[in-house]
Amino acid sequence: MQYKIRIATKQHEKKIVEMAKKLKENPYMILPECRSKKCPFEKMKKTIEKFSDETFLQKAAKGKDLIAALAATILLADEKKIPYLAYKKIGNEDVLYAKRGKAKDEYLIAIQNWDKPNLRLLGYINFAKKKKVNLFSMPDKIICADEMPEEFVKFLKDKFECGKKEYIAVRWNGNEIKLCGKGNSLAEMGEYFYYPDFWKKASIDVHANIVTCQKKCEKCIIENELNKKPDPAFYVKGRQTDEKYIENYKNMVRWAIEKKKVFIMDGKCYGDDIEEMLKLLNPKEWEKEFIREILEKERNAIILEQPSSAKLLQKYGIDTNELKKKWEEMKKEKMLLKLPSVQGGKLTKFIDEMAKAYRVEGIEGIMKLIKERKLNVKEKAISYAFLLATNARIDEWKYSKMEKEFGKELAKHVEKVIKSEGKEYEEAVKTLAKMAGE
Repeated sequence: MQYKIRIATKQHEKKIVEMAKKLKENPYMILPECRSKKCPFEKMKKTIEKFSDETFLQKAAKGKDLIAALAATILLADEKKIPYLAYKKIGNEDVLYAKRGKAKDEYLIAIQNWDKPNLRLLGYINFAKKKKVNLFSMPDKIICADEMPEEFVKFLKDKFECGKKEYIAVRWNGNEIKLCGKGNSLAEMGEYFYYPDFWKKASIDVHANIVTCQKKCEKCIIENELNKKPDPAFYVKGRQTDEKYIENYKNMVRWAIEKKKVFIMDGKCYGDDIEEMLKLLNPKEWEKEFIREILEKERNAIILEQPSSAKLLQKYGIDTNELKKKWEEMKKEKMLLKLPSVQGGKLTKFIDEMAKAYRVEGIEGIMKLIKERKLNVKEKAISYAFLLATNARIDEWKYSKMEKEFGKELAKHVEKVIKSEGKEYEEAVKTLAKMAGE
């Protein structure tokens, strides 16, 4: 990417000049600390030793390598003004540097941004590749070593280690670091070292809360699905964020689970235990039959965010209000089948209607029937008897003394009417009608 130019602010100008002064005072600070068997920086060190000669320094600054970038930057220490700065986009950051001489941009960026370990390493990558050495960039130094130093591992952990429950585990050489940043933490971490073997040795695993086993099963139905591992290729190449990689893993497992007959509610797995699910869903009377049918016939996973029979029915396109209406109609039909049609006079028919209204709709049914009809004295006494027998609320002022006393006598016969079925029901209705004066 081509660099761009901008006017230098006082702050950025000062920062570059201060770095130049530090390097002038101690140019050896750019030399990596050697801990490997071979140390290829001796030649670089001998060149720096000659920087005390101003003529040599000026000549070195005309080169194209890292040493040239160092020399050109040291010369900035005596400049009073740096009017313009170059900048490049590296990652999410606009990196500023003073363009001097013919040194490559990555060398100038590395030297002039020495306080940033990841940018500093840019100046050494080509050298490390050529000399086949490993480099590890820390806040105060670069280490050249055959394996990753313990202090560098600690630095990475301090900078990138994640404290959340869902994370990406990166393991190598007995080390582990947990990542869960907003960006791609693995790629960001890789900016701090040149260590080709890391990418060969490192393994990547994902830890995420998908489901927990709430019921102990003889064999876990979704064991294979839970053990699935995503392909880390896109993540390793820096094309996915930590969050996206974790989310993709969770979706992959969920999609695999969806093909299994298993019940999952609120992130908890209950295997394929239908009875346990019925307890948790606690369906209403009119929902039970349909809920059981769904649980028995469904061949794929049933996944709910919370225990809700209504949500489950909606998932299968069942209107709960319509379901309730149909259930009430069926219940009414079943109840009425147990009660034969009773032939008789006006009082017999009234008692039969009252009894069946109570069986189907309870107290509300008999109250509704009483309200709808204009009753004679005997029918009012029978009504009073039904209200007494069912412990309903009675508006006493609506009944005369005689209707109340008569109703009290009939109440014990009403009890038999509302409890009996078949032939016994028919006889109980006729007995009550006879006692009422039919």
